[in-house]
Amino acid sequence: MKRKIVKVSLSFATFNNDQFNSFVILLLVCLKNNPLFPNLPVKYADLAALVDAYQQVLAAAAIGGPKDTAALNEARDALTAALRQIAGYIQSLGLTNESDILSSGFDIVVPGKHSPMPLSDPVLSLDNSISGRLGVLISSVPNAKAYHVQSCIGTGAWIDLGIFPNTRNIGIPNTMPGTIYSARAQAVGGSTQYSTWSAVASLMST
Repeated sequence: MKRKIVKVSLSFATFNNDQFNSFVILLLVCLKNNPLFPNLPVKYADLAALVDAYQQVLAAAAIGGPKDTAALNEARDALTAALRQIAGYIQSLGLTNESDILSSGFDIVVPGKHSPMPLSDPVLSLDNSISGRLGVLISSVPNAKAYHVQSCIGTGAWIDLGIFPNTRNIGIPNTMPGTIYSARAQAVGGSTQYSTWSAVASLMST
């Protein structure tokens, strides 16, 4: 029996400005060097430039007047048009695996549901088997499109390690032997954009 083609959701157009910003940051992470989508109709560098332009006017509109709001709307419209082109390209590939489309950063259309479901929290642990580096091991979360990871030394301030499109090869680099590090992670995607943070894991570096 022929498998049903998975549909790409265009719900990003309804996001508020901050949700939209989180969404496009995720897209840049997921689409970069993604082998499933080698022929994007909008070049990656051009998409990154549109995102940068949007973020600049987003900050200005927060404290500015009508002119800044108009600039924000124009930048968002230009970025939305580019995203629709990319979504159309991904849809044209006829993909039948939900995970393939989710790896792009886009949501999928779920029959009977008007929006993606919230994500469950990931489970995180650390590995100190390699000197000078702590491996960050994260459990896979169903329908997550990426994972946001932070670390800190002891009880210090959290530092972003970045957003990763999968759970492989994540680590805290350049650690100091005998020092205790902590890490936490959240899944990215779903109706709330981010899950809540995982329980914190701590371990001494070797």
